[in-house]
Amino acid sequence: MNREPAPSRPRRARERVASRRVAARRPAGLRGGCGPRLIGIAAALIVALIVALVVAFSWARGALQAIQQADPRRPAAAGQSAPPQIPPGLRESLNVLLVGVDRRPDMQEGVRSDTLILVHIDAAQGWAGMISIPRDSVADVPHLGQQKINAAYAYGFNHAAELYGQGTAPDAAGGALAAETVEGFLGLKVNYVAQIDFRGFQRVVDTLGGVTVDVPQPLLDPAYPTDDYGYERLYVPAGLQVLDGATALRYARSRHSSSDFDRSRRQQQVLRAILTEVRARGLLSQATLLPALASDLEQSVSTTMPLGDLDTLRGLADLAQRLDPSRIVQLSISPNDVAVIQELGSDIYWDKGDVAALVARLMAGPTAAAESAHVQVQNGAEVQGLAGRVTDTLRAHGFQTAAPVDSPAPAAHSQLIDYGGHPQTLTRLAELLQIDPRYVFSSPPPDTPPAPLRTDIILILGADHHEAWATP
Repeated sequence: MNREPAPSRPRRARERVASRRVAARRPAGLRGGCGPRLIGIAAALIVALIVALVVAFSWARGALQAIQQADPRRPAAAGQSAPPQIPPGLRESLNVLLVGVDRRPDMQEGVRSDTLILVHIDAAQGWAGMISIPRDSVADVPHLGQQKINAAYAYGFNHAAELYGQGTAPDAAGGALAAETVEGFLGLKVNYVAQIDFRGFQRVVDTLGGVTVDVPQPLLDPAYPTDDYGYERLYVPAGLQVLDGATALRYARSRHSSSDFDRSRRQQQVLRAILTEVRARGLLSQATLLPALASDLEQSVSTTMPLGDLDTLRGLADLAQRLDPSRIVQLSISPNDVAVIQELGSDIYWDKGDVAALVARLMAGPTAAAESAHVQVQNGAEVQGLAGRVTDTLRAHGFQTAAPVDSPAPAAHSQLIDYGGHPQTLTRLAELLQIDPRYVFSSPPPDTPPAPLRTDIILILGADHHEAWATP
């Protein structure tokens, strides 16, 4: 029996069934043909974001180029501009002198350097350090002789053409003479100078949305100076808090409530807080902030660093991300670490040997600076002058030292005795001098005399000492 073939389903019906099956497997967000449109929108947003970041970076780079200035200490050849230099310290190390400039609106008292901080950057090892120099410190200022160190900037500012030639900007000359003075005072090469006036500092902090600072104790200054040469009362309570630009500036500058040395510590504390804030935001947020930050810097900052160079900017951005605030050494020239030779009025004459030892401590890095241990060398080897020469060696390696003395009795073996729990310093000393571990004591042995005042570790030189110890 012949049967008629069953009528086949229309092709469109089969296609609808297949499309339903495909739709059933397709994520809900892509049903109904919306997928391509959403992908296109996402792609457009990504492209727009990239374009916005490129524009922001280009604009910011132009602003950063505007704050770059020539260094009068390195004049270019006649008829040529100085070639851009990529800071070698972004690969190894460099030193930057930060100059905080007191620039009042009516300039009644002239322009002066209110703050001097030498920043050492070790990009290879990922750490940095700061040494604050009190403005009343007496130093050899070129062309002036022995003067307060802050006189260098003012003299350079007021004698720019005389010192560095016609066309030299006053602020560039001020920074250059300050750098020359600091080089002689610290014995370190100053590679670059960065100047910022106080309004610029305040604007940067406000652009970042404030900085978080842990104030150790209440700060009360009944006579904080104002721009109109008057005074106002300043009070900052103790505790962890976010400071806006105006408060951060006052906190860093106040000096009537405590010493100038406490002021140096607060300035470094705020600088660390700014770095912490920048790192916490991440690169994307930094990119979105670039125009505002660059505008702040353009108005109030000048530097001899080649910020117009793209490789320099990349190196600085990379360093900012890698630099852990916990690996920033904070040091200050103060009576705690440097002996005062003489005070004449407000002029302070510092012990040059102690200054050199503090610089060596900075260059030794975060591990060496973490402990504040004073080492006394005692001569038990009965070699005249040996303790003094070994003390000079230790200071050259960054150790803090007390005055050398003779040992109460001759010693056959050289010994290290830690009186106060300073394991890092003790280990560094033992490794430097290669002292037999049997004579390295982490606590005083029985019947050991007490340590002299301001002494944490004693090095007793014995008959087995090495002459190399007395060669800095």
